[in-house]
Amino acid sequence: MSEQKTISETVREAEPGAIFVPSDFAEAGAADAVRKALSRMVESGELERPMRGLYRKPRRSAFLDKPVPASPNEIAEALARKFEWRIAPYGDTALNQLGVDPQVPSIVRYVSDGPYRTYQYGPYAIEFRHSANRDLSSLSPVAATVVQALKALGKDRLTEEALDAISSRLDDTQLEKLASEARNTTSWVRDAIKDMQKRRTQHA
Repeated sequence: MSEQKTISETVREAEPGAIFVPSDFAEAGAADAVRKALSRMVESGELERPMRGLYRKPRRSAFLDKPVPASPNEIAEALARKFEWRIAPYGDTALNQLGVDPQVPSIVRYVSDGPYRTYQYGPYAIEFRHSANRDLSSLSPVAATVVQALKALGKDRLTEEALDAISSRLDDTQLEKLASEARNTTSWVRDAIKDMQKRRTQHA
C-alpha cells in the first residue's frame, strides 16, 4: 500500500479536529515521502496546517456551519507529541483547564522536559518552560495538571470553592489515583488533595 493511501485511510477514519504529526505515520514510509503525502492532502483540503509540522483534519460547527479552529491547548499537546516532550499546563493555563478560571489566557503556558520554546498561534502565545522536577516526570497528565493548578493558586489562596471546582473534574478513580501519585509532592499540596478527598466523601 502506498504512503498516500495509508495516510489517507488513517485521516479518513479519524475524528474531525484530529491533529497529526509526521511521526504518526512512521510505519507508512520514509519521512520525506510522508511529508509530501501530507502536503498534498493540505493542498486538496483533506487536511489543514495550523502550524509548521502539524496537520489537522478540518472540523466544522454543525450549528454555525463554519470552521472550528484547534484550541491552543490542542496545538500545545500536538507540539509535545511532535518533539516527544512531557508537558503539563502551568499557572493560569492549568486553572483554566480545570475550570477554576474560565478565561483562556492569552499566553498558554506549559512546563516541559524539553527546551524553552515559544510559539505564536493566532492571538495566543504558547510557551513551554523547561522543568526537570518530579511533579512532571513522575505524575500522570491528570495528576500533573492538578498539582500545577494548586501551585498556581498557592497555599494561601486555596478555597473550598476552588478545591470543589478542581475535584468536580475528576471521577472517584482519578481522585484516588491522584492522592497516590502525589505522595511525594509538597506537603501543602498533599494536604489540599486530602481535603478534596474528604469533601468528596462528605458530599457523597
